[in-house]
Amino acid sequence: MTGMLSLAFLLSVATPPAALPPNAPPPPPDETIRTSDSRIILHFDGRQRMCGHIQQQTADAITLITNDGKAHTIETSRIVDIEPLLQLPAPAEGVVRLVDGREFRGMLRHDDCDVVELLMHDTPLKIERNRVAAVWLLQPVEKRYESLKAVMPVERPESHFALCQWLVSEGAWTLAITELEAHTALHRSHEAARLLRVARAQQALAQSSDTDSRSPKPVSNPTGPPPVDDSAVNLIRVYEIDFDNPPPISIDADVRRNFLDSYGTSSLLPQDDPGREALISGEAIEILKLMFAHRAREFYGLVKVEAEPNALRQFRQAVHDAWLVPRCGMLACHGGPDAGKFRLLHAARLNDRIRTSNLLILDELVLDGVPMIDWRNPMQSTLIQYALPREHAARSHPEVAAWKPALGTPDSHRARLAAKWIESMLRDPRPEYPVQAPSLIHPKPLDTPRIPR
Repeated sequence: MTGMLSLAFLLSVATPPAALPPNAPPPPPDETIRTSDSRIILHFDGRQRMCGHIQQQTADAITLITNDGKAHTIETSRIVDIEPLLQLPAPAEGVVRLVDGREFRGMLRHDDCDVVELLMHDTPLKIERNRVAAVWLLQPVEKRYESLKAVMPVERPESHFALCQWLVSEGAWTLAITELEAHTALHRSHEAARLLRVARAQQALAQSSDTDSRSPKPVSNPTGPPPVDDSAVNLIRVYEIDFDNPPPISIDADVRRNFLDSYGTSSLLPQDDPGREALISGEAIEILKLMFAHRAREFYGLVKVEAEPNALRQFRQAVHDAWLVPRCGMLACHGGPDAGKFRLLHAARLNDRIRTSNLLILDELVLDGVPMIDWRNPMQSTLIQYALPREHAARSHPEVAAWKPALGTPDSHRARLAAKWIESMLRDPRPEYPVQAPSLIHPKPLDTPRIPR
């Protein structure tokens, strides 16, 4: 690295873009907030990192004061990247991007050398800093819109429609309607016309809600918090793949090369070019096996699972859609605002995001010190015991008015299928998914892996 290397330049390189819909360029981050503090994480010599306050910066080196009070001088020729830490006097909307490519958007509360804290759907998350690739604040929608509109004019139909989609996803109904009306006036697009109807209806609903909010009647959302997104669905599928009966998967060639480069010194990987090329062009499942063998979790989310693994299909067919949501997930039971600690997500039409969300809830929930699912003794699971008639249950459902068992005897077909589903899941040992359940009152920390995978 030659010439004058300014900290402002490094900060501009280190600051990532905010996630937007396809074809949408990122809005510029709020640099005045990001650079107001001199705390940074300095990446140097490949994979080395150091966190502290900048004491001095010259063309040749940066001197940091770490938390132990010691001064460390790193030559600029050794510096790979700089992550400025955010100064957050109050929670602010922002994004945390993990090293595996996943992003969490919520209210950032704390950004420090060891941990990032944010609030997502009223659920606090603590993420270890070594799992974080970048953290940045989001500007107000109106400011981001101004930046995007200049580069996504209505004359460019694909990028402009992406702008419209983004405005809808942000709930900026007035701006979305304005842009969609301009889009449909210039382009013949059935999809844009459909989205315009949606935006107008949502704006009318929002205005109606504003009027109703002046009434003393409480407003509730019976469907609960939002479900996990499609990337989380895919990631859970990756974790539950059975190598003896895998679903179709795909892994891009670039992802394969990056994995081989990252773990290239491993004795499990080929050291010659022909061997590497064979893996790059070979069966995707062989690369995934190697990823698991190396615990390369940063690459799991980049594997595309194109169908349900067998265990998740059993969950959908034999448990979730068969009786869990239809019987236990009713509004008057575990699907409503009075459900208590065990609250299921539901919708008029069930989908994989709802199913995955409820699976995470079942996997993480502990009632009175007993896990909802007993992975070693499936039939003793609270999930099954609470669904049995009281006279057949070793641990019966609490007394609740109008409660009816969802299952028959322990030998009934449904009960045996439920136990068979639990047996089909990865169990020995059981992994902890790196995805937070959406509606737990007291969720487990995101950074406590059980191993394996």
